[in-house]
Amino acid sequence: MKVYRTQQYIRPDLQAHIHARDMLDNVHKLRSLCPQRTRFCAVVKANAYGHGISEVVNILNRAEVDAFAVATFYEALHIAPLADGKPILILEPVNPAWSAEQIRICAREGFECVPASPDALHYMQDSLADTSFVLRLHLDIETGMGRWGIVPAQAGAMLSMIDDSGHLAAAGVFTHFATADEEDLSYAYEQVERFERFLDRYNLKDRRDLAIHASNSAGTIKLPQAHYDMVRCGIAMYGYYPRRMADAPIQLKPVLRLEAPVAHLHHIPAGHSVSYGRSFVTTRPTRAAVIPLGYADGYRRCFSNCAKMKIGSHVVPVIGRVCMDQVILDVTDVPDVRAGQMVTVLDNDHDSPCSAYALAALADTICYEMLTLIHAHVNRIVH
Repeated sequence: MKVYRTQQYIRPDLQAHIHARDMLDNVHKLRSLCPQRTRFCAVVKANAYGHGISEVVNILNRAEVDAFAVATFYEALHIAPLADGKPILILEPVNPAWSAEQIRICAREGFECVPASPDALHYMQDSLADTSFVLRLHLDIETGMGRWGIVPAQAGAMLSMIDDSGHLAAAGVFTHFATADEEDLSYAYEQVERFERFLDRYNLKDRRDLAIHASNSAGTIKLPQAHYDMVRCGIAMYGYYPRRMADAPIQLKPVLRLEAPVAHLHHIPAGHSVSYGRSFVTTRPTRAAVIPLGYADGYRRCFSNCAKMKIGSHVVPVIGRVCMDQVILDVTDVPDVRAGQMVTVLDNDHDSPCSAYALAALADTICYEMLTLIHAHVNRIVH
């Protein structure tokens, strides 16, 4: 067991156990869906989906991973010393909020970037004019996401601008699916068709200098025709389907289990209110356990009076309002519970009452949010 301490304020008693073998197996299974030539880009943005970016990159250096993708310049800087020389793609497009110094650092370090517009290309060219650096770029093609993508007609002109530049080089073209996680894939198929038309119009499949990529986790699992030269896998690598699948082609295993200790035990008489707002009143003499974790740690306030945790094999309810840094459990029916005993807050079992799926359903959100909310001061422990 190896413990990484990437922050000085890490709490050793709040523990996110990261199971390396499960992550490596997930990557292997995802790769098995793709042609052998297809490269695998591991998406480690948002602190590796809450799993710990340093810990995850170190694990993935033992996997069949060809590149990393991050959201921001700052994440790229953080993992550069850990990435074992693999390419790092920054997904947030270069825009006027970036400094010229950031652009020069990207070129110097070999980071691969995405331009937001033709103006961004001019800005990057000007920022590199007095250097010998060449910045590698991927164009995000708008096929239906409606976010940062560049419309195909404009993208063709931008490719020409890049090819004519002395400081910019085209490294890839890609798109991003809006609905590949849904059961109805008709819109995803439309996006594939639009992307194919763009590729054909500019004969891009004949360019060996360009990596063509489109598939996120859902696309990797459900759209084999969109694997192209590279897939970009995030949530599936951590053991989750973007949406639960009844007949998934591969079985993924959640990588993370979050635990916290019983900090205090006390008895509450019947008819007594619990926590802020008196939203819960005991109906029996109750043994209560206080857990030193709350919404400041990423455990949502909406879990008040409805979520479950596990102590060993016992499922116990959250009672009263979730506080900023404390939660109260009813442990009346748990024999031999003791202070210091570890409680499972978020389980690495899809079917657990405290799985990321179960908690996401209570919060009317998605498992991604449950994972990325886990605070950076939680102790990530790699097994």
